Amino acid sequence: MDTRTVHTPFLLNLWLCIGAVLMVCITAITLDIPLSAIGVGILLPALGVYVIYVEDRRNISPEDRINNAYRTALVERFDTPLLYTSLASIVIYQAITLFFAIDLASTSRTGLALLIAQLPLVFIYTYDDSKRYPFIDSAYVAVVWAVLIFLPIFLSTTLRVTMPTVAVFMAWFAIIFAGVESRNVNDITGDDEVNRATVASILGPHRTKYLVLSLKTAGLGTIYGFGGVIPALLTVVYLLYLSLFRKLTRNITPPPEYRPGEPSNGTW
Repeated sequence: MDTRTVHTPFLLNLWLCIGAVLMVCITAITLDIPLSAIGVGILLPALGVYVIYVEDRRNISPEDRINNAYRTALVERFDTPLLYTSLASIVIYQAITLFFAIDLASTSRTGLALLIAQLPLVFIYTYDDSKRYPFIDSAYVAVVWAVLIFLPIFLSTTLRVTMPTVAVFMAWFAIIFAGVESRNVNDITGDDEVNRATVASILGPHRTKYLVLSLKTAGLGTIYGFGGVIPALLTVVYLLYLSLFRKLTRNITPPPEYRPGEPSNGTW
């Protein structure tokens, strides 16, 4: 079997798309919103996350070649198929958004929904600029993820800005921010080589691990406080799920034919 075919879904973080759907489910349960009300809208975060990550991978940065040499080679090898799947995902994403938006009660709410839905596209073209600032980088990722989680609920229900919605939004912000910095701990060496500062590189691995634990605990506690035991347990499942797939991704071994630094259009 061609190991590239097996590894590509892992190295492109497709498992994060499934995680995004789980986050929507947890949010709905926490806010006492029936999943049936969300319907096909539950796919929106998965599609948005897919487009963001594929385009981020295709826009190869200097630190990518150091921190993720094998993944970078895979992306270069399959660049055209990835582009097509990304375009297909954004078309489906926009179609689902429009389907829900035109059925909203007011024109202003429809316009706001369509505007918010463009955040993933804005993110794709502005994320590199945010990398200049350590805190803004991780905060930007966390905001976009949290918005994507709430978008289908906003589109399909009469959800309003209340204390519970703000609290759950901030809970996901904290958890996602922590996840970004947890990943950045493993990339400190490569980031330092290209003079890219992150919160993890500034604080160091040990302090960052305490920060990550504190943020995830705060997010989990908030979800428990507003939703109870079930969404809290599902959040624990989500965090374990992320931990498992990050470990699997890190443990992927390139095929014997692959040599870091060599052109990716060779025999491998």
